[in-house]
Amino acid sequence: MGNYNTRDGQMTINGNGGGNPNYEPNSYDWAPKEDKSFAISKQTLTGTIGRYPHQHPNDNYEQPRTLFNKVFTEQDRKDVIANLSGPLSQCRQDIKERFVRHVFKVDPRYGGDLAKNVGVDLNAAKL
Repeated sequence: MGNYNTRDGQMTINGNGGGNPNYEPNSYDWAPKEDKSFAISKQTLTGTIGRYPHQHPNDNYEQPRTLFNKVFTEQDRKDVIANLSGPLSQCRQDIKERFVRHVFKVDPRYGGDLAKNVGVDLNAAKL
């Protein structure tokens, strides 16, 4: 398909990768995977430089959790669950389960309601 990092750029006229995934990890064995040989190497200066995980206390779920619980109204919560349920219900079961696990980490009610709507066992959602 080409470079996965150049989709949706200005003047894109090459088909834009169609429906192929432009994210990782994904469920497709044929899709390109991260190549560790291109990682930025470390160098010693007055200290060691390199890429490090952020030190901020928020995790990947903190902001969506705040959005769901403190910004959304009750109707917004119902709407977002309904809006995700329709398209997600059309996916393979393994994709549903993986997605619901992430949403469950945002909020147990959010994940639980979504799991119920798309036919995912709640125990699978809690992993």
